[in-house]
Order: sequence, then C-alpha cells, then structure tokens
Amino acid sequence: MTGFEKGSGKTTFLNALLPIARRAGAVSVFSVGVDGGLKARSGTAAPEILVEEGDVVLTTDLFARRSSARLEVLETLPGRSVLGRLLLGRAVRRGGVTLVGAENLAALAGAVRLVREERWAASSIVDGSADRVTQVGALGDVGFVYTVRVDRANLPRVAGRLRALVALSQLPVVPEPPAGALRLDGPLTDEFRQGLPEGLVALSLEDFTKVFLSPADLLRLLSRVTCSVRRGFRLLGVVPALRDVGQEELCREVGPAVAARLLPNPYEVAA
Repeated sequence: MTGFEKGSGKTTFLNALLPIARRAGAVSVFSVGVDGGLKARSGTAAPEILVEEGDVVLTTDLFARRSSARLEVLETLPGRSVLGRLLLGRAVRRGGVTLVGAENLAALAGAVRLVREERWAASSIVDGSADRVTQVGALGDVGFVYTVRVDRANLPRVAGRLRALVALSQLPVVPEPPAGALRLDGPLTDEFRQGLPEGLVALSLEDFTKVFLSPADLLRLLSRVTCSVRRGFRLLGVVPALRDVGQEELCREVGPAVAARLLPNPYEVAA
C-alpha cells in the first residue's frame, strides 16, 4: 500500500483490510520506515495495528516487549538500530503492536521473501511510505493499492495524478522490446523526454516506477508514442479518503478508467 501523501488513509485502510485478508489464513504485515518508532522516541503515542493469533509482523525486540500481543520470535534480522534489533514475530496472543521498517528496501524485500519461502503466512501486506511508488518495484512480484486524500482544494491535482497512475499501470508488459522500439534502461525524466527523436513510434521502459514526468507531460507522451514496460505490477485499486467531495463528483473528475479502479472510502468502511 502506498499513497500520494501523509493523511491519505493508509493505516485506516490497512485495519479495514486485515480481517478480509485473514479469510485466506494468517497475514504478515510490514512497514516501510520507522515513523511509529520515531513517534515513540519523541514521547508521543506510537501507532499500533491489531494482530490476531498467527499473524506475523516485522518489529523490534523493544516494541515486541512493549506490545500487548505476545510474540514468538521466528527470525532475528541482521543489524541493529536505536529502535532495537529487528525481528519477525508471530502473534500467539491477540493485541496491538508497532510496526518498524527495515533499514532499506532490499532488507524489507528479504524479510517478505523469507516469510513467503517459509510459508509463515498466507499473504503479506506492506504499509508503504507516502508518495513513493518506487518502493513497489523493490518488492518483486506484487500487487499494490494506492490511497489518496481528496478534498475540494486538491481535487484537480489529484485527478490528474490518478489518471497518470492508471495509464501507467495499464501499459502492456513486453519483456523483449519490439523491433523499432527505443529501449530505455533507467528513469524516464523530463530531460530524456525532451531529447526523444522526432518520429519515435515505440518506447520500451523498465517499469512504471521509473517514470518521473508530470501527469500532463506523461499523458501527452502516451498519446503520441506507443509505450510498453518490461516488468509490470498489478494496480489492485485506488482508495480515496473523501473530505467535502462526493463519490459521484470524484468519478466525473477522474474519468471512467480511474473510476473503475476506485475502492470504498476507508473512513466509511471503518465506521
């Protein structure tokens, strides 16, 4: 899960999603970053998620001891931070626990992979950083959900970004670029876009997380050049947290392609 910015409803959606995910079995839950830990160190309340027996979490020994859930240590991970030693723990008693992220995305991907290989959980959910689509690419073969806060002031800007996001997610996956296509190894920046040859008809990108164009520039490029990606990720849905904007108005503003991907408002689900 990722989103445009803080306050987009990621944690609320996570808490609404967990009971549904558990229908398939135990869930493993991860976080990118250490926001909860930093809040705890500053003296404010650290956010917790409610885990059920059998769930697996990435946290530290410090927060495991403070947790109202009793955790069985499955694996301690390399390295140590001021927040304690990172570990994968299985809940043997229901309760709240603070998630703590690995020191980098490679370490996080390794922890997720270990849970999959050991079959400690039926599914894995990563509470990602705000406004960081690139983290999706670091986790391998994953689907992702995008959360976004929508209000009267940001509606036009959000609508443009969502149209660009959905357009990128719908690019065809072509591992081997077709004849005549320009293969780009690396990010698609505005500088690179401006240097594209006249008459270019096809462009092969690594994946959509490597695209760093404004929504307007991206959509103009897609309208004149056939683009594909060599690696794709599944956009499972867009979750809007609506404030002073109705669902129908949002659908009109974003258009049918985005509207088809909208999931329920997490605050309404939580209520």
